[in-house]
Amino acid sequence: MAGRVPPEVSAALADRAASLRGRATGRVLDLDTDPLEDADGAYDTIYAFLQAPHRRDLDRFYRRLHELLAPGGLVYVLEPTIRTGNLGRALGIGGRMARPITRLHLDRDVPQSIRRAGLFVSDLHRFEIASVAAPFRPFVEAWAQFPTPAPEAGAVS
Repeated sequence: MAGRVPPEVSAALADRAASLRGRATGRVLDLDTDPLEDADGAYDTIYAFLQAPHRRDLDRFYRRLHELLAPGGLVYVLEPTIRTGNLGRALGIGGRMARPITRLHLDRDVPQSIRRAGLFVSDLHRFEIASVAAPFRPFVEAWAQFPTPAPEAGAVS
């Protein structure tokens, strides 16, 4: 049986998720309702909310989303992530989680994994959910797309 994200985390994200879902255009893959294994073709909008804790190989997961994303499309994510800055460095030195949560993969750098998959993180919002267990407090809301190619050298607009 897979680990479960506490329901209070989903409740705390409900407004953000609804706002992002209102941005859908074209063909949509919503991983809350559409299994990744059934996805085929190209999608203009991909929603991956609270997916990272369930994915053992996060880089492979985001590479798959990259494969499914149509040119000009957007991937929207809402995921627990590592803390950055001085607190993140301090936690890294002392061991990040005092007590791991069974069968969930937490404490990873989600934006970095998205970048390693070949996507460009165009918008990134870090926030905390104060009312939940410590490993679920640092979150990231991000939008990713294909990198925009640099103009050809000598090209005239």
